Amino acid sequence: MTLNKITWGLCAPATVPSVRRTRTLQLSEIVARFHHRAVPGLGGVWFGRQLMMALQGVAIASQLGKDVSNIEAANAIEALCCWQGFRENEGKNRDRRLRGIRKIRRLEPNRLTFNAARRRAFYVTIPMRMSTIEALPALGFVHAQRNFNAFQCSQVGEQLVRLETPQMAELKKWISSPDRKPPKTINSPLISLSQDACLLIRHQLENAGNDEDSKRRRDALRWMDRLRQSPPKPLSWKDRPDEISSVHWHDLQAGAYFFKTQNTALALLDLLEYEMSQRGSALSLHQKLPLAISDTAERLRLDAQAFLDLKHSDAAANQFCSECTLEPVALLHALVSRDGHILKLKGDLIEPGPAFDNGVSQSAQNPEGEEQYAEEASGFWPASISWRIRNLFLLNLDLHGKLADWLKKEMNNG
Repeated sequence: MTLNKITWGLCAPATVPSVRRTRTLQLSEIVARFHHRAVPGLGGVWFGRQLMMALQGVAIASQLGKDVSNIEAANAIEALCCWQGFRENEGKNRDRRLRGIRKIRRLEPNRLTFNAARRRAFYVTIPMRMSTIEALPALGFVHAQRNFNAFQCSQVGEQLVRLETPQMAELKKWISSPDRKPPKTINSPLISLSQDACLLIRHQLENAGNDEDSKRRRDALRWMDRLRQSPPKPLSWKDRPDEISSVHWHDLQAGAYFFKTQNTALALLDLLEYEMSQRGSALSLHQKLPLAISDTAERLRLDAQAFLDLKHSDAAANQFCSECTLEPVALLHALVSRDGHILKLKGDLIEPGPAFDNGVSQSAQNPEGEEQYAEEASGFWPASISWRIRNLFLLNLDLHGKLADWLKKEMNNG
């Protein structure tokens, strides 16, 4: 039997389940720790209206009771606001603050009722709301709970949504009458928050949470302020900003080196998967490795050693990087053992796992889970820095009314 065909016996299942191609390599918690150390509690937030739309959903669902869940309200509000943004932005450059271009962009108003928008498949698979799950409680806008549906607005959260009382009233009418057409005027994600809302979000960034977390966010915001006020130049790990403590900078650099090691490890496994798909057979750890795999294994060893040389205190990160410095056979054994999903071990053979892709049509890299980041063309950041730092830069631009110009400049440069 080759890897390109499956021989089914009498016990074959009636249907073949869909298997998500995600290689975490059991590193998700380490990755999350390094992102948290970079900017505690930010989640995937990169512009202020992400917080506002999600919080409006929580507030309205709480007011309406059991008939509407937080997730339904927040997802529907986000879809409605993005639809409004597409109408306003028609014929202009695409703006990545708008989601759902394939599903909702050209919807007629009579198809955008709350009953339609509350459905899971109406809008996008991963709405922007999911990027706020960590940020809303961490920044004090909701009382901390395990899941979004259990969120309740805090006093600060109520204060924030009251700053858009007219919009709240329109949204509540729309949700309360689930077959009602959408409001004619609504603030889309392209509309900047009021100055009062921006000041309140900034205050929470600087003060919410424990002393260490709030200090790191304050320091990072001071750094972002300076970068915003003067054209950023290429930044190096050799030059720590005055605003960032040596401990914080060490965490940022260690995180970057770890992310680079992780990505090289994932690239190595992608190469291995491709090689096996071309051969149509399993790969023995005792056979001579193809040159591309050997070269990538050596690059991985160098990346991992660079992390180890920083002598960071994260024991699990050190363990993974130590595995990545092993000789090639032991290295592949360790990586495939961590995978076990797309590739798996059987003795000294590397075999296809349940999510093996014969065509290797897509990368299996998706270590960030549900957190989202704003892709950007600017290359002035130190190599591989946490995307939370880049997101904080964009959020800071938004809180000062500068985000639209920045995104337009990036679009033109891209």
